[in-house]
Amino acid sequence: MARPAVVSSTDVALLRALARERSVVAASRSVGITRDRAVYRIARLARAFGGPVVRASRGGAGHGGTLLTPLGDRIVRGGFDSVELLDARPIVPTASPNLFRGTYRARPAPHVELRRGPPLSVAFAAEDGRRVALVLDPEAIVVARERFRSSARNVLPATVDAVRPGRDGAAVLVARSRGASVRVAVTAETVRALGLRPGARIFLYVKATALRRVEAPTRGSPRR
Repeated sequence: MARPAVVSSTDVALLRALARERSVVAASRSVGITRDRAVYRIARLARAFGGPVVRASRGGAGHGGTLLTPLGDRIVRGGFDSVELLDARPIVPTASPNLFRGTYRARPAPHVELRRGPPLSVAFAAEDGRRVALVLDPEAIVVARERFRSSARNVLPATVDAVRPGRDGAAVLVARSRGASVRVAVTAETVRALGLRPGARIFLYVKATALRRVEAPTRGSPRR
């Protein structure tokens, strides 16, 4: 039996942003990932679905840009957990995104105070003092062994707890930052190049726009 294709909520958010912005650079900035990561996601979706999900348009009344194909539009309209492949096999989501809960603070800049771990800078507005729930896609996190200049407003010192095998040769890195556990999607090449193994000290770079507010999880959901 063939393996089902995989699409995550970030993939859907990226395609929605592309439909709106008509630019890979602008769309990737909108969902809080790099342009290279956006291009990788688009190519992965094309392989999974057996056809292109975007196309380039030059000039004309629409002034050109990157547009969704009918297949890309189906993904957006159906949602990541209900889209059907061309051969009617179901789509299944990737590993669950990281879930955090805390208290929203508007000053000095929008951030969420967690029960455990450092406060997280966010890019949305909410009532000051309100309890909120956040999700962070594992693929929206950049891993580094040393600090570097970045526009990311969240730089979290962390320690690798485990490296687990993922899909298609990828890996899932489980790291701990000041008591909070974070899952990070990385390639096998990144694991080798950075020497990522249990006990390794790393830095996690997360853009404020990558932290999305969601409805409060139901009772029994894991807490952060």
